[in-house]
Order: sequence, then structure tokens, then C-alpha cells
Amino acid sequence: MKRVCAATAAIFLSTFALVGCGDTSSDSTGMQTVSIVAANGADSAAATAPTINIVGFEYQIPESVEAGQVVAVRNNSSAQHSVTSDTSGLFSVTVNANDSGSLRAPDEPGAYAFHCIYHSSMHGTLNVK
Repeated sequence: MKRVCAATAAIFLSTFALVGCGDTSSDSTGMQTVSIVAANGADSAAATAPTINIVGFEYQIPESVEAGQVVAVRNNSSAQHSVTSDTSGLFSVTVNANDSGSLRAPDEPGAYAFHCIYHSSMHGTLNVK
């Protein structure tokens, strides 16, 4: 009985919390409909972040990014890659095959050369404005 009550309470509280995160409307029968809105800000930030795409053994780089901005890195290949600044310690992210990650652009405007630590032929430049 305690488990049933605890489960019922958890469902009730979850439903109550979700109603606070969405829009409600009523249909012709008076039943309320709840539209749930995603509350995870990280997902929406990643969706709008400029993205460096890795396809095969090449970088596809945005024209420019804002100083200090989060830059998504999407690895669309079957090999592990990195986006590592030629200036040691400035930025580096390693991304597994068919996975994604992110890095923070430098705070100062400029052109920042980078490379892949696994593949010496891969180079690019991150333009920070």
C-alpha cells in the first residue's frame, strides 16, 4: 500500500510540476490540455550555438562567432576528432565518432588557428569577432 501511495504521489507531483512548465487550454468538453515546454536551457542553447561540423576529415566552420560564445562541435564521421587550438591551452575538445561536444570561443576577437590532434592534415581557423 505504501508503494502505491508513493507512486501515486510522485505521479501527481510530476503532473503538477509539468503544468507549471507549459500552456493549458480547454476543449469543448471542458477538459484541459497541457502543452509541455522543454525546460532544459542547455539543449536550447546548443541548438542555437554556431557549429563546427566535422565531415570525414574536414572541418566546416561558421564564418565567425562571438567572443566568449559557446561553439558546438558535431563529429559526423566514423573517426574520433578534436578541435584543438594551435595556442596551447586556449581551447580543445575531443569528440567521438558520430557524437558532439562544445568549446568556448576565446574572449578576445581574432583569428585562432586549430587542428585535430589525431589527424595532422586537419586544420581550421575560428574567427572571433
